[in-house]
Amino acid sequence: MKNRNHRIFNLICLFLMAFFGAGSVYTWQSSQTIDYTTQVADIPTFVYRNGDIILEEQNQFVSNEQLEITKEDDTTPVVTLEQFNQQESRSVDKHVDSQQLPKEINLDVPFTSQAPEKNWEEPWQDACEEAAVLMLDAYYNDYGLSVLSVKDEILKMVEWEEGQGWGGSIVIEKVKQFAEKFQISNFKFQIVEDPTVEDIKQYIANGNPVLVVASGKDLPNPHFKDGGPDYHALIIRGYTEDSFITNDPGTQFGKNFQYKYNDLMSAIHDWNDGDVKNGRSVILVIQSK
Repeated sequence: MKNRNHRIFNLICLFLMAFFGAGSVYTWQSSQTIDYTTQVADIPTFVYRNGDIILEEQNQFVSNEQLEITKEDDTTPVVTLEQFNQQESRSVDKHVDSQQLPKEINLDVPFTSQAPEKNWEEPWQDACEEAAVLMLDAYYNDYGLSVLSVKDEILKMVEWEEGQGWGGSIVIEKVKQFAEKFQISNFKFQIVEDPTVEDIKQYIANGNPVLVVASGKDLPNPHFKDGGPDYHALIIRGYTEDSFITNDPGTQFGKNFQYKYNDLMSAIHDWNDGDVKNGRSVILVIQSK
């Protein structure tokens, strides 16, 4: 009887040891899961909404058209932070190596004539600088240009310039000044002297249109009247193998108007107190936010 009780006691002990041993393993595994969750909690979260990807923690946005993604299933795209940061977008920080410039490129810069209602009396006759700045603003802030909105914005610019005591034609430094005032995204501009064709192509390839001031009478544009304006401003939005693609506000037909490289480069001159043909060769480009 004594031996039987002893065996029962040993079995109970073995059972209790097995029970507590299993509990210890479970507790250890649970702690490992908690530690793992803590380690990965800092990974940014991407969610899929209405066909687009949202970076929740930073509240950043990128569309699927701009983003290559992989999917765990049919509805949940997965993307790494490195992939997100490497995406190309309309940005002043984008950079294309000069050895890898595309042969042709044409940025989607909205177009407007400086005379949106086809009235070429003042102030519209001298509103090319204002129209050029407005096209840049529409490009960087991604909105379209209508006749009424262009008319209203150009009149605001002209009124502000008159308040500064400026005349109808202004030097590139003043174009820079009112461009920065009317850029709602607070971009800063830089004036570049003696640019080359390759310089301008580099800006374009990096996603940044170029504002050019020029001797209008040296621009071979068949739509100009009376040989063209003495002083003119326009936007270079792209290039081909032999020409710049421009938005030229000096004509209703100025959207995607092409000038041969040499024709446009030789016409680039600042106001120079009216002696435009001897003015500096200067352009205006986005510098930074």
